This record gives sequence, C-alpha cells and structure tokens, in this order.
Amino acid sequence: MSASDKKARKKEVKASVKNPAVDSSQKKYPLWLWGILALVFVVFFPSLGNDFVNWDDPKYILNNGLIKDLSGKGIKAMFSSFYGGNYHPLTALSNAIEYKLFGLSAKPFHFFNLVLHIANTFLVYRLIRLLSSDMRIALAVCLLFGIHPMHAESVVWISERKDVLYTFFYLLATIKYIQLQEEEKLNMKHYLVMVLLFLCSLLSKSAAVVFPLTLILIDIYKGKKIGISMLLNKIPLFILSVIFGLVALRSQGVDGALSDLSPVFSVADRVWLVSYSLVFYIYKLFLPVNLSAFHAYPEKVNELLPWYYYISPLVIAALALVTLKAKQFRKVLSLGLLFFVVNIILVIQVIPVGQALAAERYSYVPYIGLFFIVAHLFFYLLDSYAANRTAFQAVAAVYILALCAVAFNRNKVWKNGITLWNDVIAKNDKVAFAHYNLGNAYKNEKKFQDAINAYSGAIRVDSMYITAWFNRAHAYADIQKHDEAIADYGKVVSLNPKHQEGFYNRAVSNAVLNRYDAAIADYTQSLELKPDDVGAYYSRGNMKAFKGSFEEAIPDYTKAIELDATYSDAYNNRGNCKLNLNRMQEACDDWQKSLQLGNTKSADMLGRYCK
Repeated sequence: MSASDKKARKKEVKASVKNPAVDSSQKKYPLWLWGILALVFVVFFPSLGNDFVNWDDPKYILNNGLIKDLSGKGIKAMFSSFYGGNYHPLTALSNAIEYKLFGLSAKPFHFFNLVLHIANTFLVYRLIRLLSSDMRIALAVCLLFGIHPMHAESVVWISERKDVLYTFFYLLATIKYIQLQEEEKLNMKHYLVMVLLFLCSLLSKSAAVVFPLTLILIDIYKGKKIGISMLLNKIPLFILSVIFGLVALRSQGVDGALSDLSPVFSVADRVWLVSYSLVFYIYKLFLPVNLSAFHAYPEKVNELLPWYYYISPLVIAALALVTLKAKQFRKVLSLGLLFFVVNIILVIQVIPVGQALAAERYSYVPYIGLFFIVAHLFFYLLDSYAANRTAFQAVAAVYILALCAVAFNRNKVWKNGITLWNDVIAKNDKVAFAHYNLGNAYKNEKKFQDAINAYSGAIRVDSMYITAWFNRAHAYADIQKHDEAIADYGKVVSLNPKHQEGFYNRAVSNAVLNRYDAAIADYTQSLELKPDDVGAYYSRGNMKAFKGSFEEAIPDYTKAIELDATYSDAYNNRGNCKLNLNRMQEACDDWQKSLQLGNTKSADMLGRYCK
C-alpha cells in the first residue's frame, strides 16, 4: 500500500469513528440480533432449574405477606409500604402476580427474570442503534450486555427482579426520549409516555433516579449545547428523582441498611474505597474472574488498606486524561465513561449501604456505557488493521465464548443456598456472613452437623457473631447434644444479657437433661425480659412439678392460663398438681376445663379420680 493510500485509509477510519459507516452486509444483521437473543437464552437457561436461595428470597418472596394478597387492599399495601429496606411496589406487584398464578414454585420466577433480561438485551440494541449509525456497534453492545458474567447475579437471583424490571422501563424511557428529540416539536402525548415509563422504573427500583442525568449525557453526545433549554423538559424528571431519592433514603434508614464505616475506616480511607470500587467494576468488565455474590470490605493491616486501593485514584485519573487527549474518541469515551459513572455513583459506597464494598448486580445498567466504548474500539481496530482482521475476530470469538462459559457456570452457583455460600467462602473464607448463611442453608435441609461446622466457621471469623452462636446452639440441640447447646447459649447471654431467646432455649436444653433448677433459673431470666411469655410460665411450672414443688408450680400454670385462656395443657397439668396436693375438686374442675378445650389426656384423669 502506497503512502497516499495509507493516508487515505487513515482519513476513512477517522471518519468512521465520527460517523461509522454501515457494513454492506447489514441486511444480515437482524438475523445476528435474533441469534444473540437465542444465545442469551441458552447461557441462562440452566437458571430455570434453580431453587430459591436463603438470601433475600425468603424476605421478598417466601415470607413476604405483601405479595400473597393481590386484592385492592393488598395492592394498596404494596404501594404504601417499605419492605426489606426498599420501596419497589411495581416489583412486588410482579411477584404477586406470579404467586397468584404459580404459587411458590421457583421456576416461574426465574423464567420471568430471564424473559426480562432478554427483553433488556433487545432494548440495549435499540438504544445503541439510536446513538450509532453502525449496526455492528449496537449488536456488539447488546451481545456483551446479554452474556456478560457480571450480569448473571441480576438475572439468576430471584430477588433481583427489581434490577431487570427497572432496567426494562429505564431503557424504554431512554429510547422514547431520544425519539422525542428527533421530532420537530414536542409531542406532549409522547412526552407523558416517557415520564410514565420513568415513573414505572422508579417504582421498580430507586436506582432509576439518575435517569435525568443520563438524558443530559445523551443530549451532549448528540451535539446539544448545555443551557436552560436543555434542562427545561427535564424539570419534572428531576422532581420525581428527588422525591424517590428521599423515599429511598428513608426506606434504607428504616431497615437499618445504611452502614456506619467510621469505626473501621477514616474519611481518607473512604476516598480509597470509593476509588477502588469504581476500578473494580472496570477491571471485572474485561476479566470477570473470582466472581462472588459477596465482595467484602478489605481488612486493614497496621491501619493500612491493601496497596492496590491507593493506586485506584491514579487509574481513574489516567482514564480521565486519556479521554481529554483522545480527540478522535473523545465523544465516545466521554459518553461511555460518564454513563457508567452516573449510573453507578449511588452504589460505590459514597453513601455506605449494606455490608459489601461492591456487588456484581450493580453493573447491570452502568456497563452499557463501557460496552459502548469497547465496541467502538474493537471495530476501530478491525477497520484500521484490515490485514489482521481474522486474528482480531478469532480473539473476539474466543473471548465471547469464554464469557458465555463463565456466565453459564454462574447459573450453577445460584442453584440453592448451599451452592451459593460455598462459592462465596471458596473465594473468601473470611466472610462471616457467608459461613452463617451457609449454616442456615444446611439447617433448612436438616443437615445439622454441616450446619454446626458452618456456624463454627462464622464464629472463627467473628467471635462476637451472636446469631451464629445462637444458631449453632440450636443445631446442637437438634441432634441432642445439649451440653454443647447449653455452652453456646451461655455465650449468647454473656454477649447480650438481654437475649431472651438465649435464656429460654438454654432452659429447654437444661430441662431435657433434667437439670430442673438450672432450667427454672433460665425461665425466670427469660420471663424478666419477656413477662407475657405464656410458654415460659407453663414450662417453668413443669420444672417445678417435676421437682415435686407442686404448690410453687400452680401459680405458673395459673399465669399461663390468665395469658391464654385456651391453654388446655396448663389446665391439665395444674389439675395434676392439685391431685398431688389432695385438692380433688379443684383438680377435677381443671381436668374438665382441659377436656372441654380438646385435651384428651384429661379424660383419663377424670375417669380415674372424678367419678
């Protein structure tokens, strides 16, 4: 190739970046689109065989009374209640419809998550097609969006319905906005449709509050000047964002989801944490390795964070510098990076929420911006170095297959709570929360020894983990190891002297071992903390009766009856005590009342002593 030809080729490539040429074979691209959607279905198809997991699924689905009432009253409750630290009534409504139709079968919930993800993949194609004249860019972005392993969490976790649902309306609203801008004058009907779609997105997840900022970025990319005219049509959108932003903060505060990092991390540390969080997502975009459902905060050694946290701001500065210097790609880089930052800014722990530093599900919408950059750079290289086209395509194909394989395997991780938490622990065994939840998953399956081992892991990581001590004690009791259970309950009440259940359950284990005095002492402690506990009065009465202290047992049974007049066992046992005290008529009266309440044990006593 001559020097003049090379110069001409460079001009052609530069022109393609500003206004990418459409490939002559573009008529085939719609078939590619359907192929991509089919591939997405194949990659996430295994999720249809997954069960619920014991992380948020019980809270949002299994034990959520809100979704089990699809009446007018129930729907009103969905739209007027916080639940699990969130306000997402439209998401709850979608779950309620599924529950009404299919009950608590996991497959329909997984199926509709997958359907929404496939729909979102198609909408990403439509959005990018409006931003780029090169159909290849749109196809590449929607492919990466559809199969990227970082998106698996949003798709295969039933509780993340809010992620795929809010994104569906978010993308529709963005597409509608761009179409509105292409009209000669504002069509109020279409504008209201766009506002309604945005409102639906907000009602699905509060992360949608950044939508007006996304529109401003698109305006700038499309060549609009920043000014009053650009902002006027977004005022209603900003008002909605502020309202729902305040609602979100309120809901997080009510549930205690807002975290206080000050005891562990200084203000300076927070800068490094936020910077690293941004770099984390960029790194995982290219190398989605060591994926996990839980990315914990780092441990400080000698008051220092790991070294890579301190270089994170340099990486961000370098990206900003490249964006400023790369005139040829400035528009693409600016839109892509700012789209990413704007859509992830709420979850990079500027305002600390939850227990994790980062979460893969948070990349769902923000990655669209980074995929936009990657697609442009790839086709720039492909067009600039035609001689190496085959090599570039081969590398891209291998990389896409690798992404598919990793995403496919992430389905298996979310099979159930046991597979999920074992995976988290395999990536980081210092996450006490993971060991604890693994213990709960085993306990739900009645695998008590495995549960005990998992709770022990949580205690090893965090010796102050009260609920791990308590649940391990419970698991010991389940396999009749009451001495071990008593020791663990003792640890619980030493860590928290007001832990009523700790005293109560230790009393139960002491009772099983016929340690009546110890049981009575624990029931007494329990009653001091919960004076209206019917069961504790009844059980303490039993302990006194077993000791032969019948006179002392009667007041406890009487108190239980005062609190619950239908407590037939209390009447029966009080009658037995009175028998031992030769108060026959009173005993017969108690047994008669017990029998009237349906306690057949009293019939024998009546027949023997009350003829």
